Amino acid sequence: MEESLSNARLAYESMMAGTFRDALKTGEADLKDRLEEMEAEYAALRTEVNDLRETKAWMLSEGAQLLAKNIHKGKEMTAAVAGVNNAMSAVGINSGLHAGYVHALQKKTPYKEVPLLNRNASEELKTAIVCFDTLKFPVIEDLPKLTDAPLSEIKKALRFANDDSTDE
Repeated sequence: MEESLSNARLAYESMMAGTFRDALKTGEADLKDRLEEMEAEYAALRTEVNDLRETKAWMLSEGAQLLAKNIHKGKEMTAAVAGVNNAMSAVGINSGLHAGYVHALQKKTPYKEVPLLNRNASEELKTAIVCFDTLKFPVIEDLPKLTDAPLSEIKKALRFANDDSTDE
């Protein structure tokens, strides 16, 4: 009887060992499948992170500069500057005409000696136009230095010096 118990125990252990081995093989296969899935997810996430880093670098080095250039050269900026310029010119012309008329009536000053007459006005206007057209924005030029900076530093750099807001 002991021998049959021993044989039964051996048969049971053999069967359990086989079942355990099968379960281990199944578990190992499941783990390998899950590992492959996780590796694929990791590769996709790594690609996405790299794309985001490239996008951030482009936005800071080129994108912001293109944005500033589009604003600077845009029709809205041109119209606003032209409106102010035209209004200033009209005021200047009216003041000049009035002062000239008063001087002519009073005959106090010869034309060449009229105060505030600026014979260099045309050249100064050309210089001002060149200055406007080549206007640089230091905040935009400094953005490429922030490529590896966290978003909080980029936000801080983009705030105006007199901006008191603290929302991140």
